[in-house]
Amino acid sequence: MSRSYTTRRLLPWLGALGLSLVTILIYRPAWDGGFLWDDDRYATHNPLLTAPDGLRRIWFSLDAPSQYFPLTYTVLRIERLLWGLNPAGFHWVNILLHVANALLVWRVLSRLNIPASWFAAAIFALHPVQVESVAWISELKNVLMGFFFLLTLLTWIECLDATGQRRCVLYLAALFLCLLALFAKSTASTLPAALLLILWLKERPIRWRALWNADFSISSANGAIVDRKSRDLVLPQ
Repeated sequence: MSRSYTTRRLLPWLGALGLSLVTILIYRPAWDGGFLWDDDRYATHNPLLTAPDGLRRIWFSLDAPSQYFPLTYTVLRIERLLWGLNPAGFHWVNILLHVANALLVWRVLSRLNIPASWFAAAIFALHPVQVESVAWISELKNVLMGFFFLLTLLTWIECLDATGQRRCVLYLAALFLCLLALFAKSTASTLPAALLLILWLKERPIRWRALWNADFSISSANGAIVDRKSRDLVLPQ
């Protein structure tokens, strides 16, 4: 095995390790961070995280302290069960999700043959605009939604390059991941536009039938979530 071949095999792993370590280290202040602002509403004094019927109410009621983000509150409930009121665990979940998102950005851009994809992912990981989402426990919804949003994009790219039964499986997987993103935060309703952008970047013909199938399925899911969110905004808590 030649040295150049070994180097080519190692480079992606070294790139992933470097991106992960830099991201974790840049958020060193958050390792020892506490609860702040409205973390009490979301994490420390949220009855849905400790009540025996909390999981049912998270998914099938409008009792949440904010919009209908059932997956986010489910993860917060699991975190509360795991480490109680120790904020370190909550912060590390946000940080590690952000690391995963940076790696996914790199992977998505690489699959689209975007130049300097690693550097773009590094900018995504280290840009100051990310601090609020990563260091603030209540903003778990952003990094969690971003995780499934990016997984949807990556699965969609794989779907476009697949054929036969594998393509159908990947399409359904992309739709499922889209739903998870929406259950984390309804901002994921922008996914259909992102999927169309990928079709354009890959220079694929956007046939009306394929366009209708993709957007109908995913937009229907979006509509259900947006509808639930709108009712949450108008109904009294």
